[in-house]
Amino acid sequence: MLKGHEKPAFKYEDLLVTACIVPKPMDEADAQKMRNYDWQQVVLSDQDSYIRSLLSHTLPRVYLESLRVSFNEEDLPAAWKRLEGHYGHSNAQGMVAMIAEFEAALVKDFTSVVDLMVRVKEARNRINRLSRENLKGVTMISHQYAAMRVLSLFPSQYWGNNVVYSVEGLHLDRVEDLLRNVFTNKSRGQIEAMQAQPVPVNYAASNRALDKRKGREEEARPKKGGECFYCEGRRTAAKG
Repeated sequence: MLKGHEKPAFKYEDLLVTACIVPKPMDEADAQKMRNYDWQQVVLSDQDSYIRSLLSHTLPRVYLESLRVSFNEEDLPAAWKRLEGHYGHSNAQGMVAMIAEFEAALVKDFTSVVDLMVRVKEARNRINRLSRENLKGVTMISHQYAAMRVLSLFPSQYWGNNVVYSVEGLHLDRVEDLLRNVFTNKSRGQIEAMQAQPVPVNYAASNRALDKRKGREEEARPKKGGECFYCEGRRTAAKG
């Protein structure tokens, strides 16, 4: 800091996260305040230029050439935010962290199938977007893998015979439709409580919500000796 001047109004890291503006003195007739204001403006400009120069000489040329807006023409906080988004998870360690987020989305409680699927799809899309950018088009988490992980959270007796084991049948959207049809708005806790409940083999195919299921038809009653099975004993009674 130069003798006779106040310390810089902002640190270098401040320029990366917010738009830094030096407030102009209300009393422009105050020469000392105006000199300090002009000096702060010069310092701020030098800080901005230094950061841009440092990044321009450090970042890969491929990245700089891929920008739609020149790095030197964009607001520094916006440029830094985009830079963090691009390189924050571009290495193997970052990708592992993101896959852990996908697994965490499956472990958390959910209020309904819709709640779960929104969370899973968002995590999958984010991972695949970055993997395609950094691994030359590779899709890290396929629809089929994601669908199988989701199905593993639900009692198989409710969906086992209604999932087609194929590329199309294990598409995440198709599995979501099936689960929404079967489990409607049930929470994770309610669904887990259904694990031990016996159900018909074709339960999911009936397209009836669990909480609206009708009772089974009454089974034929055992007949007393001498009663006609088809008329339930009416004719036998009449003959008596």
